[in-house]
Amino acid sequence: MKKVFLLFIGIISMLASCDSNDDATQSEEFTVVGLSVDQGSSGTEITISGTGFPDSSEDVTVTFNGVEAEVSSISSTSILVIVPDTVDSGEVSVTFNAETLSAGTFTIIEALVEGTIENLYAPLTSNFGEPDAGEFTKFDFETGAETDSNTDWDIAFRGTTIAVNGGAATGTDDEPERNGDASVAIVTGTFDSVASVDGLTFLQDSIEDGFAIPTGSNNGWYNYDFTTNIISAIPGVVLVFKTKNGNYAKVEILSYYEDQDNSGNGRYYTFNYVYNPNDGGTSF
Repeated sequence: MKKVFLLFIGIISMLASCDSNDDATQSEEFTVVGLSVDQGSSGTEITISGTGFPDSSEDVTVTFNGVEAEVSSISSTSILVIVPDTVDSGEVSVTFNAETLSAGTFTIIEALVEGTIENLYAPLTSNFGEPDAGEFTKFDFETGAETDSNTDWDIAFRGTTIAVNGGAATGTDDEPERNGDASVAIVTGTFDSVASVDGLTFLQDSIEDGFAIPTGSNNGWYNYDFTTNIISAIPGVVLVFKTKNGNYAKVEILSYYEDQDNSGNGRYYTFNYVYNPNDGGTSF
């Protein structure tokens, strides 16, 4: 009898323990604590933390500014989601059991635009010894291409001269009209080492001081070798531009010759650039 009694007590205790565990599981409240990061680009994986999440991703819905996101994995305390494509910045929401909670605001950051421009032609129509003349070749960082627009351009090339769409004309012939707020800082360092515009001093073209990027050998971006008549980009010179619209780009000039052949035709620019398309973005 005593053994039967002890067995009965054990069963009761086990059942009580199970009830207690069930109660603990059932009492786990559905909450959302926040996001692992609050900004990034489309396609980024982020984690939403909280409690009381379901076992299956099919039972929960996550939206970014109203656009449903793909749930990669889920546990009771975290949801791993992928930021949807073509979505704007806005609130991140989690819906479970007909209840919707906010995880905070996520800011979409566009990816940096990296490119190489080859053989951009920047001719002069004047002869040797005469003042520089001829139309500038204009370039727009937003489109990453040459442009004929009189307004939508950031920098312009003619011979070894580079103008910015900011400030005022310097007084040389055939300059494009400045109608933006572009400017430039000349930085010494490797292209990759220039990671931010913070602390840089930007200059614009002006009638008083000339072009913001000085012309002449060893004054701005290039050296001229009188023995070989070759113009070469100065190693370690990086041009950082503030565009007409207030965004930023950095440029590394690689060559002044067609197909980067110093024995060939000159006035053909090849350069690398990185453009930050985000308003207020200052990093590269």
